[in-house]
Amino acid sequence: MKDIFKKLGAVGSEYAPIPFWSWNNRLEKDKLLAQIRDMKAAGMGGFIIHARTGLTTEYLSEEWFALVEACLDEAKALGMNAWIYDENGWPSGFVGGRLLEEEENLAPYLVKEERTEFDETAFAVFEKTGAGLRRLQKGEVSGDGIYHTVYVRRSPANTDILEPKVVDKFLALTHEEYYRRFSERFGKELVGFFTDEPQYFRWATPFSYAVAELWKKEYGEDIADRIIDLFYDDESTYPFRVRYYTAMNTLYTENYYKRLYDWCSAHGCKLTGHSVEESRLFMQMWGCAGCTPSYEYEHIPGIDNLARNGSAKLSARQVGSAAGQLGKKQVLTETFGCSGYDVSPRELKAIAEKQYVHGVNLLCHHLYAYSLAGQGKTDHPPCFSPHMTWRKQFPEFNTYFTRLGWLLANSETCVNCAVINPLSSVYLKYNRFDEAAAARVDEAFDKLQETLNRYGILYDLVDERLLRGYGCVQEKSLKVGKRAYDFVVVPECENLSAFTKEVLEAFVENGGKIMAAGVPLYTDGKADEWEFLHSDTTFEEIASKGKIRLETDGRAEYTYRKGDGFEF
Repeated sequence: MKDIFKKLGAVGSEYAPIPFWSWNNRLEKDKLLAQIRDMKAAGMGGFIIHARTGLTTEYLSEEWFALVEACLDEAKALGMNAWIYDENGWPSGFVGGRLLEEEENLAPYLVKEERTEFDETAFAVFEKTGAGLRRLQKGEVSGDGIYHTVYVRRSPANTDILEPKVVDKFLALTHEEYYRRFSERFGKELVGFFTDEPQYFRWATPFSYAVAELWKKEYGEDIADRIIDLFYDDESTYPFRVRYYTAMNTLYTENYYKRLYDWCSAHGCKLTGHSVEESRLFMQMWGCAGCTPSYEYEHIPGIDNLARNGSAKLSARQVGSAAGQLGKKQVLTETFGCSGYDVSPRELKAIAEKQYVHGVNLLCHHLYAYSLAGQGKTDHPPCFSPHMTWRKQFPEFNTYFTRLGWLLANSETCVNCAVINPLSSVYLKYNRFDEAAAARVDEAFDKLQETLNRYGILYDLVDERLLRGYGCVQEKSLKVGKRAYDFVVVPECENLSAFTKEVLEAFVENGGKIMAAGVPLYTDGKADEWEFLHSDTTFEEIASKGKIRLETDGRAEYTYRKGDGFEF
């Protein structure tokens, strides 16, 4: 025990909080350097330079880079870690507006209209027949006189991050410009880049011409032939919907996150950040069709947790599970934003602890403001700069989370139960303008999580994409990357993938224990039988084989972890 206390007393800056440092006014070098020294005195391990609302110094100008250089010098002198937020505002990917100047960079989306004549400018036109919707070609007439017409529009405010050429432009105009000036600092005082809420167009049915290219390459089909299936809730449309949103997520993960990750790895620095709307399954459809796969392509996976009552039971457990499976030592949370100026230190501590208990271990305060002038006063408070009211106690707060972060980063959750993530069931009936069916998947999953919690069961979530990449059955265990599970819980869901079915069937055949809260009706969107799937264990048995004995009201948060020479 003395050994642990000694180690906790000497935890390095890599585990200490790194706040968003909002550069939100006319910047002055002396004030910037003074604020770095203030952050050091407050127990912060570094900072994330974040161009933000109110900034009048030109973003990515020579003056900007000169100020960044001065801050890097100060970070090096003080032994602090500097990170660069990769955008001016958010979401990441538009280079402060520069990429929005060219139409080919803009994010596409789909709209459907019913017309009385064939429109040659449309992406695709359909007629309704007794056998369903059929695509019409130029010159064909709709039998009932109604033309179900799908158009591609582009958002003037968003870039198409699913398109590799757009992401390459983003890297060239942002990351390459930092590397050109500071290459010798990469991986040293300049640790890496923070990417924030990258997303396809979230306010309608998303699209990208990149998905049309993938469709042709992977399936040999013209995606326009069945694009209408995204707008009608019918069992015949389910296979297309599952394939479509799986493809969108693949492009999001590989053409954005993997591209940035590979660039950072090749240039000796790290990538962290987070996707948008991680707290609910159906809300993940708003920007990426699933957050978890992107964690594979972050050196430090991250989440966002806003406001006082934000629930982390899904978002933090998702990222904590994936990090454990992928062997990622650190997990970041951008947190506290929108909690208000009147939030107490006790409330902030509880907000962070509810995330740390699920595997988060690196704190990013939202927000350390350069200035409170203008919109700085109302920019998603609280504020953790010298304007805060409990400044004298702030170092103690940060030291606590630095030490807690070290304990968690240097230990593993003692978990023997895997819960399959039911996100693909959301794909079946997802409609951006009527999300009731999608939200019901969350409602059922919430109840399952509460049940597991009440029984004192420690569990990981298993994403189907990560399962496909890292999963296999070994004897009576399901292995996903670096984690192995003796029990698998299948949630109430309508759809899972063919690979997931194959793995679960092998798990059952090998004598693995399954708790089936529900039995899927579809495999990759096609009606299917899952005869092999039935419960051969109980929640009581799963709990009895775990590391802890605990019954709760379903709201308590807990964990059990083991490190080198310690467990807690």
